Amino acid sequence: MQRRRFIKILASGAVGMNLSRMASATSRLQPVRWSGYTLGAKGSFTLYTDNPSAARAVLRTCFAEIKRLESLFSLYDHQSELCQLNRQGYLKQPSQDWLSLLSSINQAHAQTAGLFDPTIQPLWQTYSEHFRQHPNSTAIESMKIQRALAHTGWHAVNYDRREIRFDHPKMALTLNGIAQGAITDRVSELLKDAGYTNVLVELGETRAIGAHPEKRPWSIGIQDARQPDQLDQIAELDNQALATSGSYGSTFSQDGAYHHLIHPTTGLPGSTWKSLSVIAPTATEADALSTGLSFASKQAIQQLTQQRTDLTIFKQA
Repeated sequence: MQRRRFIKILASGAVGMNLSRMASATSRLQPVRWSGYTLGAKGSFTLYTDNPSAARAVLRTCFAEIKRLESLFSLYDHQSELCQLNRQGYLKQPSQDWLSLLSSINQAHAQTAGLFDPTIQPLWQTYSEHFRQHPNSTAIESMKIQRALAHTGWHAVNYDRREIRFDHPKMALTLNGIAQGAITDRVSELLKDAGYTNVLVELGETRAIGAHPEKRPWSIGIQDARQPDQLDQIAELDNQALATSGSYGSTFSQDGAYHHLIHPTTGLPGSTWKSLSVIAPTATEADALSTGLSFASKQAIQQLTQQRTDLTIFKQA
């Protein structure tokens, strides 16, 4: 899953300047950049600051923390703790990072009436293998889906401080619907702790620490699901996070009918909404809800937003 990851960080002293002006204007603010590969895709960090040496130290700290969390939650690193859990069916003495993330999963699972379920990984593997072997295929045997579906279910994941354990054999987790948000939150908090008060972090998900330096909310464009070169909405963030899930993002079949949004009950790729975006207090929650609510009805989404007035949801049918 190739998702754009770019961190834009505005340092103190940037009031009255937007990003494009900051990048080109002659001022005491200097860009400090890092680029490379992280979270399974190319990423880059840019921090505009009047103290480059301090900025470089902060970005090194952020990158080190991303790599540490990758070593826990990544499906791309076969030595990660997640991959160990998926191979063994258990993980002894999980860290607090694991327990916090599992607690967030549990909450999102409840809020979406089970529609957010990271145990769909056996289904994802089934689709991936089938269309790798049969790239021109337009369908997959129902029996294959049913066999994979038998190895799913969040209720079969048990965890406490001693261990995480799967109740059923051949189970596996994917954290791609929540880990990016969790890592975005962690980087945001590191920057906040370092004294950066006007920060926009984009690591697949987006989180704003404080308002824009121009004393207004950050304006974030949401892509039109049917016309990718157009925007459907402009979202405004002020100490909030935004995440978007869309069936167009990563496909298995050439015609796009089989994609990465897999319904945890039916086992079939498909979603109620072509694209769904969530503004929430944290990127962790926005990430998970945008995935789970992609399968939810209009009525279910309306009921949730009535209960949670701190959530804003944009839907594209």
